[in-house]
Amino acid sequence: MTSHLPLLEIKNLSKSYGAVKAVNDVSIHIDRGEIAGLIGPNGSGKSTFFDCSTGLAKPDTGTVVLDGQDITGWSLNRIAREGRMLRSFQKTVTFRSLDVEENLVIAGQMFTFPSITSTFGLGKMSRQRVGGLRERARDLIKMAGLWDVRHQPAGNLSGGQQKLIQFASMLMPEPKLILLDEPMAGINPKIIERVVDTIRYANKSLGVSFLVIEHNIDVVTSICQRVIVLDQGAKLVEGLPGDIIQDQRVREAYLGG
Repeated sequence: MTSHLPLLEIKNLSKSYGAVKAVNDVSIHIDRGEIAGLIGPNGSGKSTFFDCSTGLAKPDTGTVVLDGQDITGWSLNRIAREGRMLRSFQKTVTFRSLDVEENLVIAGQMFTFPSITSTFGLGKMSRQRVGGLRERARDLIKMAGLWDVRHQPAGNLSGGQQKLIQFASMLMPEPKLILLDEPMAGINPKIIERVVDTIRYANKSLGVSFLVIEHNIDVVTSICQRVIVLDQGAKLVEGLPGDIIQDQRVREAYLGG
């Protein structure tokens, strides 16, 4: 049994680009059911750490263990499909010509079934697959506060609403863990509240764990049970949000002394 083990355990992860050590011997863990934050000044190695953890970049050293299985070296797609660990990117990506519901249905079929034709082809099985995907999509659309615009093309909606579409789409394949890269960037306070609510809902009601890169410290202290701080590629400190924001080392890292 592995239930007592961390959901994600990363040990001694390092990644250099030439003479620049972007990530330097970082070890972290994420527990089941946890929302953890990853913060640090610009250039501290957060996104590179995500890249090396999720198969987008190959680490120079270190191991990544997800749900008891060593996934070091797996591709991004394999980690998503077999490991059920997904990640977002700072750039929001949606199918702009498709409506909100179709965006979610497509996202669900990409993970659940082998091909688009197997889902949307003719026959009873295809109809059942689409029906199941639509039912889940509609539940998630309601959760994300997008019900009134569910039949609008994604490209017609605001940047914040498109972020909500992307987030809801990530929940379609029932992931174990989601890594979010600056989910609050560039969206207005009202949408920020909605994103925070959907993260909480996904965590409490759907059992999804999260690791969140975020510069909005109010959001970090609001939703995260634990915060990890990177500085110059290395782990500086980790602990409770209230303790982290008062830590002198963290203040110096952000303020430069």
